[in-house]
Amino acid sequence: MSLTKITWEEFDTFEKIESPKGYDFRTHEGKYYTFGEFGVASVRRIFEINPSDFNEYLLGRRTAREIDFKAENDRWPPTEEERRESRRKFISKHPASLIDVPKNRKLFSKEELEELIPIAEKLWIESEGELPDYYVSPLK
Repeated sequence: MSLTKITWEEFDTFEKIESPKGYDFRTHEGKYYTFGEFGVASVRRIFEINPSDFNEYLLGRRTAREIDFKAENDRWPPTEEERRESRRKFISKHPASLIDVPKNRKLFSKEELEELIPIAEKLWIESEGELPDYYVSPLK
């Protein structure tokens, strides 16, 4: 839901809610909280959890990881389809990984690969001098 101004010392006094290992949910005065550790110095920040979101967790419709993610990021974690589409967009802009990471090719249709592979090969040769010995073009 949002970052709070609650201190770690205050949070530590709130009632613990049973949750999976790695998650620390607390309740206080009808509100729910979690925390995140950030940076090299492990600065702890306390986040309020939207009650309806926490209810989704209690009903088993959302995981502790999803609730924690939403509290810290104010959005649900990306779905598998969203992650896949994000990878497709990134690889389309930087296709060289199609040369050395064959599994990335599965993200694209044959027609898309016919456009991307020549670009990827050209970029690879420009940066590495030649294609890897083990490389076999998916277009052949």
